[in-house]
Amino acid sequence: MISVIIVNYCTRELLRDCLASLRASRDPAVEIIVVDNHSTDASVEMVRAEFSEFRLITNSENLGFAQGNNTGIWQARGKYILLLNSDTLVRPGALQAMTRFLDSHPTAGGVTCRLLNGDGTIQACVSRRPGPMLLFFRLSGLSHLFGSDRARRFVRRYLGWLLGATVRSYLDPYAASESPLEVENISGACLMLRREAVEQVGLLDESFFMYFEDMDYCIRLRKAGWKLFYVPTGEIVHLVGQSSGGRMRDYSVSSYQSLFYFYRKHHSFWKVLAVRILVFFASSIRWAWSLAHELSADSSAYRRNRLDLQQVIRLCFD
Repeated sequence: MISVIIVNYCTRELLRDCLASLRASRDPAVEIIVVDNHSTDASVEMVRAEFSEFRLITNSENLGFAQGNNTGIWQARGKYILLLNSDTLVRPGALQAMTRFLDSHPTAGGVTCRLLNGDGTIQACVSRRPGPMLLFFRLSGLSHLFGSDRARRFVRRYLGWLLGATVRSYLDPYAASESPLEVENISGACLMLRREAVEQVGLLDESFFMYFEDMDYCIRLRKAGWKLFYVPTGEIVHLVGQSSGGRMRDYSVSSYQSLFYFYRKHHSFWKVLAVRILVFFASSIRWAWSLAHELSADSSAYRRNRLDLQQVIRLCFD
């Protein structure tokens, strides 16, 4: 049996589409578990009315992504456990492709399939740990310049020698491969785990409220001797970032709390310091930009951005 765990917080319409796609591709050996983190948009009522055959767990508060998934894992009965974002659409055969691979590769602790953007293009995925160079690449906004497969491959081919290994893996993602590949990291948007691996490694680290808990878990799996793989024979559409309901932006405090905790847990003091300095300068520039626009346009959105960024800047010194 496969246990599919979906943590939801105020993404009713996305969740509806995700569950409908699972229903269409479902077989009797699939158990669907929805963990609702105290949504206020009638998500719970929707699941009860339209997907009563699926299991629903309702939390009395927003526990975050890691703890929400752990709640589902505790109640999962499957041989394999799939952590799946609510902003995904599962195409027919995707679940079976991943389970077939795990069946035939006993050393594999986790697997993912090909993730697609909403327009059908292959999603850029980082297959290595995030280093300071990749962080700079994203904080500076340079990553937005290479949204298409063609642009990423062009930069990778002609400028890849200037970049670190992690950025190169972003520009030329493993998801472009037509053959199964062993990887270092799998996104929690679609991560199928072997139950034996979960029992050995334990649950997700609940110190991560949201973001980086998947990278942390992949590191723990690999340290325990399990391998991670990407298989291209299944496809899932991932509408990036929408499962966070628009609240977890580039400058959100929660995301940087998780970032700093991740670096403290897995990197040296000097890398932690470098990341804090990088975030401080990037956030300060964004703060000044937001202030200038707030004064000129009197926009509440820029004020909200500026206040969020002030918290991020303070966080750099905690």
